[in-house]
Amino acid sequence: MRRIFLTSAAALCITLTTSGCGDKQAAGGTDAGTATSASSQPVTTAAQPAQPAAAPPAKCDSYTDDLTDRDWAIIYYAMTGLAPPREKWADEALSGLDRGLGAEEAWKRANAQVDTQWNAIKDVRCVTLRTRADPKDYDPGLGGIPLGAFAPDAFYPFRDGAMQIALKFRNADKARVWKMSADKAAALKADSWLGNLGLVIRARLVASRPSGNGGTIEAEVVGFDLEPSEYSRIARETVTVQP
Repeated sequence: MRRIFLTSAAALCITLTTSGCGDKQAAGGTDAGTATSASSQPVTTAAQPAQPAAAPPAKCDSYTDDLTDRDWAIIYYAMTGLAPPREKWADEALSGLDRGLGAEEAWKRANAQVDTQWNAIKDVRCVTLRTRADPKDYDPGLGGIPLGAFAPDAFYPFRDGAMQIALKFRNADKARVWKMSADKAAALKADSWLGNLGLVIRARLVASRPSGNGGTIEAEVVGFDLEPSEYSRIARETVTVQP
């Protein structure tokens, strides 16, 4: 289970590197029996052009869980239509291949790995995120307990190399308050495990944009589950959120 930790917008400086895909240049003096870095490969590959961004689904029938930071980078590039750094990714994939393959075969397989992951993830728009709910004190004006996970300045950072992506919720204000009576809130407050309350968020990815100092993916919260810790007396609760 992969748990994502939210970040305050004021606490993180996001840097975005959107490198394109240049051609591989041949290099001499390479041992044919060793998988080496892409910078010394004798194989040339064409740059991949940017692809049109796929439209977000009107609704989600299923949700993809346990996405890696590289998966999020793929989604970001696919949604913006920007050309991904496939050459860089293939170069990184070389390190996990058998060094006895030879340079040409190793580079071919590294590119195949990149293509396989890209094709499997690029159209993902319905996702599950797991984090902490971060419940605050009961607010009678709001009629419930505000959840720090949906605070106005909260976002979820993902990093792929030098590039950072911030996931933000457009309708966080509609998901922010865990509605309940004052009496129920007082009873929950007595549970010493309230601070460990987990949150499983189901979201629909609707837009993505690059910016001068980072990239952002915007999502709409479809619903979430409040998951108490193993020793808590709090009941698990499922909430549906309006767009």
